[in-house]
Amino acid sequence: MAHQKETLISWLNDAFAMEKSLVQVLENHASDVKDRPEMFRKISEHLEKTRMHAERVRDCIERLGGSTSSMKTALGAVTGFLQGRSTGISPDELVKNALSDYAAEHFEIASYNALIVAARALGEPEVARICAEILRDEEDMARWLEKQLPTVVQEYLGQEVHVGAGAGTPSRGSAGY
Repeated sequence: MAHQKETLISWLNDAFAMEKSLVQVLENHASDVKDRPEMFRKISEHLEKTRMHAERVRDCIERLGGSTSSMKTALGAVTGFLQGRSTGISPDELVKNALSDYAAEHFEIASYNALIVAARALGEPEVARICAEILRDEEDMARWLEKQLPTVVQEYLGQEVHVGAGAGTPSRGSAGY
């Protein structure tokens, strides 16, 4: 059982490092859309939630008697820095940011689903509850990104955005990614 608890702490450390790295990515992506108020608002809102998620995961680690991994956190910081700036020189930066963010949200969803199962299996209902709350935020952001992606792509291509042109395609009046 001790080994399994250490595994859960390790996985929570992975989630902590993931959230910390995404803070840097979202800071950069919010800056990229500062001239698009709706997008800026949504990304900034999720940035604040991401910071809160990191703290809640840290609390779970400490509740289990662990501590955050300096190595994983540092590696996550480097990854976040590079990922957040990797699209900055691309003319299709917003499309690449949207794709990256959508993929990151789904990775987070998978991670938190696994953490919930592990916490429940190891008799840690409070950790499972916290991870389930974080999971809902990640699912909400993933749904929002999925709705924005068609608009961002079509706007980049200089095409008219039509209602019903495809699954999740918003109207022209949408704020876009």
